[in-house]
Amino acid sequence: MHDISPVTVQQMAETVFESGEIALKWLERPVNALGGYTPSELLRTTKGCRRVCQVLAKIEAGDFS
Repeated sequence: MHDISPVTVQQMAETVFESGEIALKWLERPVNALGGYTPSELLRTTKGCRRVCQVLAKIEAGDFS
């Protein structure tokens, strides 16, 4: 993955959760797979955006609930 923007991450979350509202709630909740940080906290850096996308990909694949 190259540069990933927070907007791209939000769009991916909306796709994974099939709901903009659920995606926004998820982005604001601490996630164990992100070390207890909220996804929105990590969206400040490209590296953080990549980490959030990796977790979303795992959720989409059924690896996390």
